[in-house]
Amino acid sequence: MNTNRSSYALGAALGSALVLALCAPASAADIYNGGYEGGLKGGYDVPPPPSDRGIYFKGYVGQANPDVGNIWTDAYNTNTFSVHHKDIKSSPLYGIGVGWQARHWLRFDLTGEYRGDALFVGHDSYPGGGFGPGAFTAGTNEYTADVKSWLGLANAYIDMGNWCGFTPYIGAGIGFASINVSGMKDMNVPQRSAAFGGDKTTTNFAWALHAGVSYDVTPQMVVDLSYRYTDLGSASSGAVYDFNGNYSHGGVHIKDITSNDLLFGVRYKLQRETVAYAPVK
Repeated sequence: MNTNRSSYALGAALGSALVLALCAPASAADIYNGGYEGGLKGGYDVPPPPSDRGIYFKGYVGQANPDVGNIWTDAYNTNTFSVHHKDIKSSPLYGIGVGWQARHWLRFDLTGEYRGDALFVGHDSYPGGGFGPGAFTAGTNEYTADVKSWLGLANAYIDMGNWCGFTPYIGAGIGFASINVSGMKDMNVPQRSAAFGGDKTTTNFAWALHAGVSYDVTPQMVVDLSYRYTDLGSASSGAVYDFNGNYSHGGVHIKDITSNDLLFGVRYKLQRETVAYAPVK
């Protein structure tokens, strides 16, 4: 009998707790919907509901991991070339931005970043051909150059909920990439030849896709870890001349540059005004 009474008491307690838990959010909503007129108990006005909107600033660092779609020179029009290697090495990147939190789930920002000096390496070969005085032997070209760029993007993000301060998100951006190719060298070892390209900057349309997670360190400061796929377009060196100053070809074209970027950043939301609880007169 005592056991039954204890069970009934425990069931009643659990049921009461469940009802209170379900009613608590509704009561809080009633406060913001005007359910309690004349202010809160104790002589204080009802505080306004919190706002998610606001400006934020951000800074970030990361690592760019570029890929090259292909390489090409106008010499490819005169012979059969085989491309054996094409690569841009990893490099650091640094960026800043300013943004607007439009909703608790939607934000926008403008970012600008410098993508540091990276080594471009390419390698191709061609067969010999021709007869008589015009005959030529097979050769190879080993290309090296320095590649650096500026990237500007307008981005939009969707924040997918907050769990214990962690907020996963996805996003996309469009903008421009300005890519500089300098110090191009073209070494043809079988032909004992060396050629050098001029510096050239190319500006392209660029776009990006984002995925990441942020963590609320404080109500104003957020740290952010993300992955970004970036399409930077194509770039080229200036015209290439051999070591005697004779024209060789119009330049080495580095086509379809994309990058898998890893980013670590900090966002700082501008301080909101503190809610004042004025006494009711």
